[in-house]
Amino acid sequence: MPQTPSFFNPRGHSLYNRLLGRCSSLRSGAASTMRSVVRPSSSCHRLNRRLITALALVAVLGTAAYFMLSPAPPAVNVTTHAIVVDNIERSYRIALPHELPETAPVIFAFHGIGDSPDSMATYSQLDRLASDHGCLLVYPAGLNAMWTAIDVDPDTLDDNRDVRFFDTILENVAAQHAIDRKRIYLTGMSNGASFAQLLANARSADVAAVVACSGPRPRALNDAKHTFPILLIVGSDDFASGSMQSNLDYYRTAGHDAELIIVRGLGHEWSTQHNAEAWAFMADHQLSQ
Repeated sequence: MPQTPSFFNPRGHSLYNRLLGRCSSLRSGAASTMRSVVRPSSSCHRLNRRLITALALVAVLGTAAYFMLSPAPPAVNVTTHAIVVDNIERSYRIALPHELPETAPVIFAFHGIGDSPDSMATYSQLDRLASDHGCLLVYPAGLNAMWTAIDVDPDTLDDNRDVRFFDTILENVAAQHAIDRKRIYLTGMSNGASFAQLLANARSADVAAVVACSGPRPRALNDAKHTFPILLIVGSDDFASGSMQSNLDYYRTAGHDAELIIVRGLGHEWSTQHNAEAWAFMADHQLSQ
């Protein structure tokens, strides 16, 4: 439950201090003019009642404003699914919006090393994007919390265990939901962003667009059979910044529709402030066939 904001502390409130000071003055004035002990004056009692009433009103109004301004949780149903790929049990998380179009676009979101589908959903806030735009959102879970995107053989990507994992999830999701196969999108963070680019290379005929956050293109990859739109997002203070700027040059030279956003002052982390730009980029692209 959200904590009560700090400005509800009455001793930090200027109204409290002014009224308390006036009440103290009345007490000290009465004490200076009378030698015997006296009870607080009726005016002091009235001030105390007014003080309590005013502070109660401030607390009620402030609490109401706090909850009214807090965003509602994303309107999605979250489920976790288990499947077996290459005799290994794998899992993925689905965020299914309460309202979907007749055929829904699908976003695959790949977490970074050491992360999980749940942690990525928390730091990326992509569930809200899915809720707002009617997307089916899939968070696959990497084996040992990472993706096979390092020291890969570019000629055997079909044998990559995580590429086959993607293939299996996509077929399962297509069998269970009405999805738009022309609008399959990939995104990822760090190692997940590198894998999203590897996957787009391996499945360039199936992927409509990619958004890669803080993860460079794997060096070993060959050119993709089909070009694909890609948006690169990286912080200016991220160690991956230089590599991703070089990736932009590669993608454009190879004929891809490529863009780069450098977020000033951001380190190696997800930029939630660019979720809207990420969705706009994906929504602008779909496969022609």
